[in-house]
Amino acid sequence: MTSAAADWSVYDRPELRDSVSAMAGDGLREVLLGIDGMHCASCAASIERALAPLAAQVQIDVAARTAQLRFDPRQSSLSALLGAIEAAGFKPRVFAQDASLNRDRRAAREELARIGVAVLCAMQVMMLAWPTYGREASGIMAPMLALLRWTQWLLATPGVLYAGWPFFVHAARSLRARRVDMDVPIAVSLAIAYGVSAWRVLAGGGELYFDSATMFVMLLSGARWLEGRSRGVATGHLRRLLGARKLTATRVGAAGDETVALAQIARDDILRIAPGEAVPVDGRLLDDDAELDEALLSGEARPVQRHAGATLLAGSLNVGATAIRVRAEALGHDTWLAQITAVLNRAARERPPFQQTLDRIAGVFSLLILGLAALTAALWWPLSPEHALSAALAVLVASCPCALSLAGPLAFAAGSGRLARLGVLVARPRVLGRLAAVDTVIFDKTGTLTRMQPVVEDTELLGGARAGDSAARCLAIAAALERPFTHPIALAFRAYDRQLPVAALHSVAGRGISGRVEDVAYSIGADDGMLAPLADPAATAIVLRRDGRPLARFALRAPAREDAVAAVAALREQGCDVQLLTGDAEAPARALAQAVGIDHLRARMSPQGKLAHLRQLQGTGHVVMAVGDGINDAPLLAGADVACAMPQGAALAQAQADLLLVGDSLRPLTAAPALARVIRRRIVQNIAWALAYNAFVLPLAMGGVLLPWMAALGMSLSSLLVVLNALRLPRVEG
Repeated sequence: MTSAAADWSVYDRPELRDSVSAMAGDGLREVLLGIDGMHCASCAASIERALAPLAAQVQIDVAARTAQLRFDPRQSSLSALLGAIEAAGFKPRVFAQDASLNRDRRAAREELARIGVAVLCAMQVMMLAWPTYGREASGIMAPMLALLRWTQWLLATPGVLYAGWPFFVHAARSLRARRVDMDVPIAVSLAIAYGVSAWRVLAGGGELYFDSATMFVMLLSGARWLEGRSRGVATGHLRRLLGARKLTATRVGAAGDETVALAQIARDDILRIAPGEAVPVDGRLLDDDAELDEALLSGEARPVQRHAGATLLAGSLNVGATAIRVRAEALGHDTWLAQITAVLNRAARERPPFQQTLDRIAGVFSLLILGLAALTAALWWPLSPEHALSAALAVLVASCPCALSLAGPLAFAAGSGRLARLGVLVARPRVLGRLAAVDTVIFDKTGTLTRMQPVVEDTELLGGARAGDSAARCLAIAAALERPFTHPIALAFRAYDRQLPVAALHSVAGRGISGRVEDVAYSIGADDGMLAPLADPAATAIVLRRDGRPLARFALRAPAREDAVAAVAALREQGCDVQLLTGDAEAPARALAQAVGIDHLRARMSPQGKLAHLRQLQGTGHVVMAVGDGINDAPLLAGADVACAMPQGAALAQAQADLLLVGDSLRPLTAAPALARVIRRRIVQNIAWALAYNAFVLPLAMGGVLLPWMAALGMSLSSLLVVLNALRLPRVEG
C-alpha cells in the first residue's frame, strides 16, 4: 500500500461517501465501520485516541468489532478517519449503508430514550401516588397532599406527553385518514387520564390517574419495543445482506492495482480479491482454485471450493490463503446479491391478505372498544361518576387490540427469517398460508433434481452432415446458438464456444432455439423421438439441425443432486405426493425418477402440457408446489399454488416465484412446508388467545373490578405473550 490518503481517498467521492454514511443532524455524517484486529477494551481505547481529533462522536462495540462515528465532513474527511484507524494498527471495513435502515436505527434510539423516560416517570409517580390511595390519604396534611398531587402532575407530564407522544401522532394520522386503529383508543385513554387528572389537581380534589397513564405508556412502549426488536431479529438476514455489499474493488490494470468505487467497474474488468475480502460483483474465477464462504447467500456454513471458470457471487468471502482474480460479469443491480436483497425488500413491504384482514378486524374492534367505554361510563355515571371514569379507562386500556394485530406479522417475520437462514427466501409472505396446505410437489428435471450444469458426454454426426462437418464444429455452432442464454443446457455448451457470429436468434420455450450462424440457418432442441435411442438411458439427447435436417446429436448427462434422494424422501414423509414433469425423453426421465425415489413421472411434456397437468391436479382439490429453474417452467410456476425457483440467475427474473432457493441444495426446501404449518398454528393460537383474553377482561373492566393500572398490566402481558409465542419456532434443519 501507499499512503493512507491514497488508499482511502476513494471514499471521499461524494457518491460513495453518501452511500456509506448518513446525515445525523447539525451537519454531521454518521458511518458504521467494522474494525478487524480489535479484541479488547485497550484496543478500543487506542482507536478512540486516534479518532478523537477527527470525529465528533465515537461509539465502539468491542463484542461486535464495530465503530459508529459521527464526523463533520467540512472539517474531517472519511479517508482521514479510515487512515487514522489503520495508522493505529487496525484494519477498518466500511459497511454499506441503507437509508431505511439508518432511519430505523435512529428511530430505535429515540424509542429507547422515550422508554427510559416512561420507566423513570412511572416509578416516581407510583411512589408519590401510593400514600394517596384509600384511607392513607386522610392522615396526610392538606399542604403535603397537594404537594404530592402537583409533583405527580409534574412527573407525569414528560411520561405521557414525551414518552407517549408517538401514540398521539399515530392516532391523529389514523383519524386524518378516516380510520380507527389500535392507537386511537390508546390515545383517547391517555388523554382522558391525563386531562382529567390535571383538571382535578387544579380543582384541588378527586382521584388522579397519573399512575395508570404513566404505567400504561411504560408497559405498552416496552411491549412495542420488544415487538420491534423481535422483527429486527427475524429480518436480520436482510440487514446482513445489505451490510455485505462491497463498495470498492481492487482493479488490476496496466499501471498496477488501483482501488476504485464499485460504480467504476465495467464488464470484463479484472479484479483482485484479497484474503478476507468480499467478492464485489458476480464474475468468473480466473485462478485455478478458490475457497469461499457463501453462508450469507446460501446458508452453507462450510467454505466451498470453486475452480477456474466457476461463477463467483457478489457477497461471498475469500477465505483462502491467497488473493484471487475475477473477471467481472454482472454489475450493480444485476448481481445475485442485489437481486436477493431486492426480493427480501419486496417481501418486507408486502402485507399478506391474512394480515390485512386482521388489521381490518382490529380497526372494527377499536371502534367497538370506544363504544363499550362510552357505554360503561354511561351505565356507571348515575351510581358513581368517579367509578364511571375509572371503569371506562379500564375498558379502553385492557381491551386494546395490540395482541390481535401482532398475531400474524410476527409469526410471518419469524418464519421468513428462519427460512432465510436455511437458504429459502420468501419472495411473497402471502405464500406461507398456501405452503402449509401443500400436498403435491412437482419437480422439473434438468437443473432442479439434477446438477445445474450437465456435460456433453458424446457427439454423434447424423444424416444431415456433410464433408467438413466435424464434432468440434457442431459443438461450436451449438455454443453460438446457446451463447446468450443461461439455462443449464446452454451452460453445457459454453466450453465449446469459438465466438462464431450468430444472428436472428429466436427461442421458443420447450422447443429450442433457432438462428443463423455464419449466415446459415440452424436450430437446436430436444430429440423429437424420431431417432434411435441413446445407448445411455440416463442421458438427454439434444439435436442440432441445419435447414431443418438433423446434423448432430449431443448426449448430455447431468448427475442427480446428492441430496435429491433425501429431499424427495423427506417430502413424502410429510405426506406430499412427489411428481416429476419434464420435457426430456422417457428413458432419462425414468432413470432419474428411479434413482431419486419418484413414482409418478411424465416425460416429453411441453410447458403447456405441464400447466394442463397442474390444472388437473388443482381441479381435484390438490394444493401444488412447483419447483423449477424458472426458464421453460414459467407457465408451471405461474399456475402453481406455491412456486419455488432454483438459484439460477434467470430464476430470479421470474415474477412468478414465491420462494427462492439460494443455495446449491434441495434440503432447505423440505423444511418449508413443515415450518409453514407451525407458523399457521402459531397464528391461530395467537388469535385464539387475543380473543379469549378480551372476552375475559371486558366484563371485568365494565364491571369496575379492574383498576386502570391493572388493565394496563394485563394488556401488556397479553401482547408480550403473543410476541413470545410467535417467535417460538422449532429448530428445523435444511
